[in-house]
Amino acid sequence: MLSLDQIIAEATVLPDAEKTILIEKLIESMAERFDQDLLLEGIQKAQQRLTEIDNGIVQAI
Repeated sequence: MLSLDQIIAEATVLPDAEKTILIEKLIESMAERFDQDLLLEGIQKAQQRLTEIDNGIVQAI
């Protein structure tokens, strides 16, 4: 089993599209703890931000 540090290291080098999928799956696994509307809003905002970065509208930090 990978350590948390190993998982983070592996995840940070994924392409943005795969990071988005990973984020969605992690959030889904915790969905019972989150309000569904807030969850959807967060996912949509993250996808919007990734699109803005990909299109050069804003820069990644």
